Formats: sequence, structure tokens, C-alpha cells
Amino acid sequence: MRLPSSPVIRDCLLAAVLTAATQVELVLGAEGVAGPLVVQHLVFAGMTASVALRRVAPLAATLGCSAGMALQTLAGEAPVVGGFLAMLVVVASLGYHASVRAGAVGLTAMASSALLYDVLAEEFVLGDMIANIVIVLGAWGFARMARVSTDRRVAAELAKDRFAREAVAAERTRIARDLHDSVAHALTLMTLQAGGARERASDPVVVDALQRIEEGGREALSDMHRFLRLLGDPDDGPGEAPGLRNLDDMVQRVRAGGLEVNLTFDGELEDLPASVSSTAYRIVQEGLTNAIKHSDARRATVAIRLDRGSLCVDVSDDGAVADVHRRIHVGSGGGLPGLRERVALFDGSLTAGKVDDKGWRLEATIPLAAPLAAQQPP
Repeated sequence: MRLPSSPVIRDCLLAAVLTAATQVELVLGAEGVAGPLVVQHLVFAGMTASVALRRVAPLAATLGCSAGMALQTLAGEAPVVGGFLAMLVVVASLGYHASVRAGAVGLTAMASSALLYDVLAEEFVLGDMIANIVIVLGAWGFARMARVSTDRRVAAELAKDRFAREAVAAERTRIARDLHDSVAHALTLMTLQAGGARERASDPVVVDALQRIEEGGREALSDMHRFLRLLGDPDDGPGEAPGLRNLDDMVQRVRAGGLEVNLTFDGELEDLPASVSSTAYRIVQEGLTNAIKHSDARRATVAIRLDRGSLCVDVSDDGAVADVHRRIHVGSGGGLPGLRERVALFDGSLTAGKVDDKGWRLEATIPLAAPLAAQQPP
């Protein structure tokens, strides 16, 4: 039998089953029920029926159940389990589905109803009173902790998703900028050559054709610049890719996703070439993206340092490395093969692999230009 998909309908069915079971329990145990039996039937029906509101109106459900519990206590002794189960359900729902303020109101009402039994009992037992309070507070507290844990897990998943999407978007923007630079260079040469040929040509038809080529090239360049501005950050100049200056922002987003990241810098990194800084940023981005998407890593370490005229980038984490294929080929852009190609343009090296049974490390060394390397201590 398939259960209804609607949570409200499921709650109504739960309330109906609990109500029916409680009524049958009252009939079978009528000899042990004190007070008017009809009143007990009505009061318990009200308590169990409140379960139907446990999601849509958890505070109302708790107040209704607590009122029924108080009336049942005043009506007389009734050893029925159904009312106790209804109380546990609505109090737990109050902790999971309602705010802390609503929880305080509902707990006060429910605890007061639970204590009424101890106050009206022929013999006051302190242990019973403490037990009743612990049951009410415990049911609410465990449900509240489950809700907080669920909210944190959902927030972490959303943060991971957002970071991954931002990484993909950033890589696509970088590719678009690289393509812009390449095509713009070709268009510029084509326009200049068409202009030079037009000035030397004497045939009117050729002059007109070359002029059209020249004008079309200029229009295409203008369109490319406009489209590139749409892709970029309005605070950045056209073609300005993210670099080491953006690492702090990226690390903050990763931390919001639940991964502890320790970021350290060593050396004078302000004067790095933009291309080197951007490549280092992509390496860190790739390492952290793989850590949060394709492993169970809890902590990661990012170290950026200058060492003998080279920029060293080290990204390591404590995640499992069982799925090595996804670690290598899936990430913010083209994966590690794409990063190796970028690092190779600087005559650098990039390695990735297991640190031990539980850990992964991505390490790159990028040689710097001679003028900057000469500034570093030997």
C-alpha cells in the first residue's frame, strides 16, 4: 500500500489511526477508567485529533493537546497510552516545525498540564514530577536539535552547490575572455591589413570591398568588447580575471559550505604577473571544488609561497580518495588535465594524488619571470 504524498494527509491519517486506537483502548479498559466514560472519550479524541495539525500549526496542536491533557486529568484516572503518544508527537513536532518562541509557549502549556497530574495526585512524588518535565523537554529538545542539524546540512549543501556553480561560471567567463583576446587580435590584424591594402588599391571595386571589410572588422571588435563587459564584473576592467587577491572571498564561500580551510601566504605576492596569479587562483579553486564535491573532506589546507623564484601552490585535504577518476577529471572547468596545460605554459609542473589512505594533495610549481625571480632571496 502506497502512502499519500501530501504530509498534511499523512498527518490526518496518523491522527485518525491514533484516535481510533485510543478509543478502542478506552473501551477495552473501561473498568480502570475513573470519571464519566463519555467525557474521557471526548477528551482523548481531542488530544489525538490535534496530531493532524502538527505540521501546519504545531503551536495550536500543542495547546490543544495540553488542554485535553489537563481536562483528562481533572476528569479522573485513565490508564490509556494513546494520549501519551499524542503528547510526544505534538511536542516533537513543535520542536521541529515551530520557532523557539512558539516552542517556549507550547512547552509552558504542556509542562503545566503534565504537572497538574502530580499536583492533584493523592501522594506527591518528586521523581514523577521531574520525569514528566524531562519527558516533555526531552521530546522538544531532541526534535529541535534534529531541525538545527537538518538546516545546517541543507545550508551546507546549498553553499557547496553555489560554489560549484560559481566556479563553472568563472571558468566559462575565463574561456570567453581568452577567446576574446585571441579573436580580437585576429580581427585587429585583419582590419589593419584591409585598411593598408585599401590605401594602396586603385580599383574602385577593390577599394569598396576592402573598406567594407575594414568597417565590418571594427564593428565586430566593438561587439566583442560589449559582450565581454556583459560577462565580467562591472568593478573589474575588461578581461581582468580573478587572482590571488580574490582567494579570501573564495575561501569564505567554501567555509560556508562546511569545509574548514586554512589559507596561508608566504612571500611578497603583490607584484606577481596577472597570468600567474590567475593560474594560481584556478589551481586552488580546482582543489577545493574537488574536495567539497567529490570527497568527504572536513579540512583543507591552502599554502601559497614564493620559493627560489617560483610560485608554489599547495592544496591538500583529508577526504577519502576512493573515486580517483572523479577527483582528476571533474572540477570547476577541465579538471586537472586542463590545469596541467595552463601550468605547462609557464614551464611549470603540477602533481596530484593520494597523501595517505585518507587525503589528497594538489601541488603546482610555477616559475616566475626573471625580473621578479631576481627580487627573491636565493
